[in-house]
Amino acid sequence: MDELVKEYVIDFFTKRLNHFKNSPESVGWTKKGQTLRYEAILKFINPNCKTILDFGCGKGDFYSFLKEKGMECNYTGIDINPSLIEFAKQNYPEAEFYTMDIENEPLTKTFDYIISIGVFNLLVQTAKETAKKCIKTLFNHTNEKLIFTCLNRRSKHKDIGLVYFDIEELINIVLEITPEFNILDDVVESDLFLILYK
Repeated sequence: MDELVKEYVIDFFTKRLNHFKNSPESVGWTKKGQTLRYEAILKFINPNCKTILDFGCGKGDFYSFLKEKGMECNYTGIDINPSLIEFAKQNYPEAEFYTMDIENEPLTKTFDYIISIGVFNLLVQTAKETAKKCIKTLFNHTNEKLIFTCLNRRSKHKDIGLVYFDIEELINIVLEITPEFNILDDVVESDLFLILYK
């Protein structure tokens, strides 16, 4: 993704954080929509998993959700937005949070599960190409599953400021990486769930 586009994305969510504070709206969700997605993701995670990487973790809401559910694992969250990461560190000092851009900085660890929840929903130039690169990179650092969610082009309600994927697009991306995958369009209305298996 172009550096100017990254600056725009960082600024966009910093302004939302300043306005909405500690609410799901600061990262573009509603409370109901965020909880629905988190509950769905949890069904795909083995409760005995040792490590999770939350790619595009925002302000650490998924970590908070895992804690509420009593799930104990080594959690790491990364995001390109330093304001969101600082917020997460202050609220959850026991977890690991890093400001990181995996297009420019190599991941040095592997994780049992890597999740990416709606990270590429904002309509910006080259969002889909960047998503493809990131999926490849993240899969290389996954021990068990990579779970990637995005908006479904077949959704009944669309927002002109958001990015939507076709199932066919995801298939084309994933076939370059692994034959072991599922794409689900019936988990959360308007979303696609892409699950890649090691």
